[in-house]
Formats: sequence, C-alpha cells, structure tokens
Amino acid sequence: MREKMKMRRPILNLAIFVIILTLSFSFIAVLPATSQNEDEEEIESLLRDLHSKVEGEHPCLANKVNAVIHQIEAGAFHGALNKMVNDVNKTITAWATSPEQLYPLVNKIVDLIKGITPLTPDFEISAHPKELEIEQGKDGTSTIKVKSFHGFSQRINLSAELTPTIGKVTLALDPTWVIPTPSGNTSTLTVTVAADAEAREYIITVTGTNGTLSRSENITLTVTPLKDFTIEASPSSLIIQQGGSDISVITITSLEGFSRLVDLAITSQQIPNVDATLNPLQVFPQPNNPAISILTINVASAATPGSYSITVNGTSGSLRHSVKIDLKVTTPPVPPTPDFAIAASPTSLTIQQGDSDKSTIIVASLNGFNKNVALTMTPESIMDVKLTLNPSEVTPPANSFATSTLRIEVATNASPSQHTITVTGTSSTLEHSVTVSLKVVVEKTPPVIVSVLRQPETPSYNETVTVLASVIDVVSGVKEVILSYSGGATWKNETMTLKEELYRATVPAFPYNTMVNYRVYASDNIGNWAAPSSVYSYVVADPYPPVIGYPSWSPEKPAANEEINITVTVTEPRYGSGVREVTLLYTNTTMDLWLSVPMTFKDRKWTATITNQSDTVVTFFIEAFDNAGNMAESEEEYDITVAAPSGVPLAWILAAIAIVGAGTGGAVYYWRRRRKKYRGTLA
Repeated sequence: MREKMKMRRPILNLAIFVIILTLSFSFIAVLPATSQNEDEEEIESLLRDLHSKVEGEHPCLANKVNAVIHQIEAGAFHGALNKMVNDVNKTITAWATSPEQLYPLVNKIVDLIKGITPLTPDFEISAHPKELEIEQGKDGTSTIKVKSFHGFSQRINLSAELTPTIGKVTLALDPTWVIPTPSGNTSTLTVTVAADAEAREYIITVTGTNGTLSRSENITLTVTPLKDFTIEASPSSLIIQQGGSDISVITITSLEGFSRLVDLAITSQQIPNVDATLNPLQVFPQPNNPAISILTINVASAATPGSYSITVNGTSGSLRHSVKIDLKVTTPPVPPTPDFAIAASPTSLTIQQGDSDKSTIIVASLNGFNKNVALTMTPESIMDVKLTLNPSEVTPPANSFATSTLRIEVATNASPSQHTITVTGTSSTLEHSVTVSLKVVVEKTPPVIVSVLRQPETPSYNETVTVLASVIDVVSGVKEVILSYSGGATWKNETMTLKEELYRATVPAFPYNTMVNYRVYASDNIGNWAAPSSVYSYVVADPYPPVIGYPSWSPEKPAANEEINITVTVTEPRYGSGVREVTLLYTNTTMDLWLSVPMTFKDRKWTATITNQSDTVVTFFIEAFDNAGNMAESEEEYDITVAAPSGVPLAWILAAIAIVGAGTGGAVYYWRRRRKKYRGTLA
C-alpha cells in the first residue's frame, strides 16, 4: 500500500502544478493592463464632478466635458488642455446659468492638466521702448530682451530689419546673439538716422532664431525733421553818423517745431566808441514762429569813421547760428536829434490761398525818443486779401521799442499775385516807412488723415476687412482717398468711398497666417497729397476647427484578431490653416481606458488600424487639430462588433495538452517503477 502511495504522489504533484499554472495564467490575463497615476485620477474625478454639474445645463456642454475625460484617459493631455481652455471654458460662459460658480473647478482642472502636460522649451523677444522718435542726424536705442521658458537655454541669433528700406537708417545690435535666461538676457539696438533720411514712420523688426524656431518683435520708428532755428538781421547793414544810433531787428525763427530757449550774444570784437546792446538777451520762439530781439547801436561822437561788422550769435544746447550786421560810421552833418526807426519782421511773406500770416512792425526809440507814432498802411485793402494793423498807434519807451502786428488773411478764391505793403509811422514832422512784400500762392496745405480703423479687428481667412478713414481738408476739400494694401510683395490700390463722413474700402480675404499691411493716401482738390498714414498690419486668423467626415472601416464585421482599418476625411477650407494631426481614440467592452492611435494621411484620407480585438465591441471617435490649434471631434462615437474566435478556445487546448502530458508522464513513471520491481523479483 505504501508503494502505491509513493507511485501516486509524483502524479498528484504534477497535476497540482499544471492546475496552479493554468490558474496563474488565467489570473494574469484578467489583471488590468495599466493603472492611472494619482494626478490623472484626481483630474478624472474632478471632470466627472464638473460633468454632473453641467449635465442639466446644456447637453452639448456635458458632451464637451465628456470628451475631455476621454482625452485624459487616452493620455492626450495637450488636446485636453486645449479643449478645456478654448472650448469648455467659453461654452460654460455662454451656456451655464451661473458660470462664476464653475470657474474655480474649471481653473483647478486646467492647472492640474498643465502640471502633467509636457512643456515645450521656448523663448520670447521684447523691446523697451517699442516706439522710437528720432530727429534727422541723431540716434536712439532700444533694449532687446530675450527670455527663456521651460528650460530653453540655446543660443539665439539676433537680426534687425527696417521696413520700408528707403530710409538712410542704420541698425546695429550689440551683442548679435544671446543665451536667454528666465529673467532675460539683453542686447542693445542702436538706431542711427542720417541727416538726409526721409522723415516718416518705419517699422523695425527684431528677430531671434534658433534653427527653425523664430520669434520677432516690432518697433515703431518715427524719423522727425531736425528741430532747429534760424537767425536773421533786418536790416543787415547800417549807416550811422557819429553821435547817432540805429537798430537792427534780430529774428530767431523756429524750424520743425523747435521751441527752446535761445541765448543771444554779440561775439565780434568790440568797436571803439561804439556801443551795441541786445534787448532781450534770451528769446523763446514758439513752434514754427519767430521771436525778436532788438540790436541797438549807439555811435559816440568820438568814434572813428569807417566800416565795421557786428556778429550776433544764437545758442541753444548744441545748436549754434550767427548773423553779421555791417556798420558804416560817418561824419554827421548836424547834431543828432531824438528820432525813431521802423522795421518789419519778416519783411517778406508767402501765403497760400485760404491761409493767413503776420509780420511784426517794430518802432524803436533813437536818442531818447518817446512820443506817439501813428501807423498807417498802403494800400489799405487788396482784393480777396484782408489787411489789419493792430494797434494803429504805439509809443516806444526811451531807447527801447514797441510793436504792432500786420495781419494778412488770404481768401481761398484769391488769385495768385504779388503785392507790396508799405507801413508808415508818423510822429509830428517825423515820418519813416518800411515795406512788406506779399506773395499769394496756390494753396499747398494737404488734407489731414485724422484716423484709420478696420473692421473686424482680427479678421479670419474667410473675412474681408473694411478699412475706415477720417480725412479732412478745410481749404479746398478732399478730392480722393486711396487705400493701399499688400498681403505679400505686391501692393494694390483701392479708391475709398465716402459714407457717413468716413471713407471706406475693402481688403479681400487672405489665407491664414498672412500678414496684411495697409495704409491710406489722400489728396485735395488743388492736387496736394497728405503725408501717408502709418503702415498698419494684421495677421489673418483661423478660429474654426477642421471638419471631420463620416468614418468607414474595413472589414465591416471583423473576425477575431483581424486588423480593422478605419478611414475618414478631415478637411479645412482653401485659405484655412490646414489639418495638423488626426487621432483615433478607441476602447472596448473589456477595457477601462481609451487608447489613442495617430492617423496617417494618404490619398486625401486619414487612416489608422486597430489590432488584437476579439469577442468585443470596439467604440471609437476621432479628434483633429488644425495648424492654428483648433480642435474638432467626430459628432458621435462609433461601435464595431468583433466576432469571437471559432472552434475550441486556445486556453482549453493548452489545458488539455497539459493534462494529457501529465497523464502520460504518470503512466511512464508507473511503468518504469513496476519494471524495476519486477527485475528485483527475478534477481
């Protein structure tokens, strides 16, 4: 009996081993294929909480949240983040009854997704300041800062380009490359404007590149005419007898808006027995207007007759100009008596039709003169030209001066012509005159482009843009307003039409990501053209997701473990950003997660393959992104029924083989033991 038990024990052990091995394989087969980390589980839990909160608000909103859950389960974190920020958040604002109660939950989900979303190293460029105004002949600087994000630490090559390139403007970057840091490394852009550079607006584009990665920043450069002043003397030559005196009016005129203090001084060598004084010694001309000082020259009786010169210098900062007055001292025929002198500044005026200007009449005291001087003008009127003299009587203080203003207003219909206006000062028997020449010219004041707007502000690839311009001309009126635009190398012109006090024209639709530049020109009825407006620009957007068609699969009724090929069309309009990527997401009745498969493009369709499916229902949907980052999902989820394997299941076959093997091994073992025992008996 003991011998039989010994024979049965190996057979029993082998059978138990086979059973345990079979059960182990079965247990391993039903283990989950993967598990989610804690962050993903928290995100999914919060998303399901959000889904339950919005389910009663709007069915589409609940579907969008459900799509994010699928993406998280499939590991498509970028897509989930994009859909939460650009889709779910916006639709909550539009569809939820109390969106403010949902924002904290949405923001928490977004932050958690960002925490597990791989961040792409990148950099950005900024300029400080972004607007430069530099006078002709001068220079300016802007600090270019390059900051890194998400660990980017590679060399960035910097370059600067001027648009348009017609100006004599040079750009220099120091250094020409930087390695960005999170706080930013800098380079200095020096902009040098030549003295003869065209005064206008330019765009400086500073670009940083590293391989195919490129970032840019635009700086607006406005080149302005050099603000300066001129200095003139009227008259520029004097003849004064011994013991006499006279004046010259020193006129400092502002150019290009100059408005600063100008110091005046006599810089020539002093003439013996000749006293020259300036009153005042400082003047402050208003923009594009004159200011005056009176140079009074007193010649003593002991002065030596002869020819001399007196130089008056004007200084303002680094600007310096001078004028020379010629002086001739003569022997007097009679002793000098109190008198006055009369001068005009300026002595010549050129006035456009519809415009006005003025000349200052100066009455200066000589030898202590301080009586009333009556002022008259000849002629008193000119056709289509209005003349006024205010005041018509002045009294200069002793050895000083008084002024009156001759104002001339030219009508818009005045004929181009030339005139001489004589202003006469009379005091008792004393009488002196000065002439002012007037030239009436055709109006040259151009229209003014007040403002330029566009609608819409950020146009899409399928939208035309309406440009609106406000243009005025108070003299001859606006004749023509032209819109010039470009979406590349070629500029096109459109005549703008006036409607509701605004000129308008249309820019046609351009493809996605096109930079469209435009500006406005205007002329008046005389033929004067306004300075063109600034160059405005916009980049064409694509706010629309791709369009996903109805998918098909082959075979329609797949057998167990047969490859399932899924095909779908994903399209973008002609001018859209184009399809960037398409992903197939699927699950089945035995899985607790969604898997993703990138689809490939061939023959105008996107395809992907699902493998290793048996005796289950495969559920799938399709997700697509365009190059603008917009995401689309198929309208519904699709089901594919996969057949079960035919015949005996493989697991049962393996179990049967194991049992047969165990039985055979036991029989052999039993036979060998019996034979051995038999041999022992014979012995």
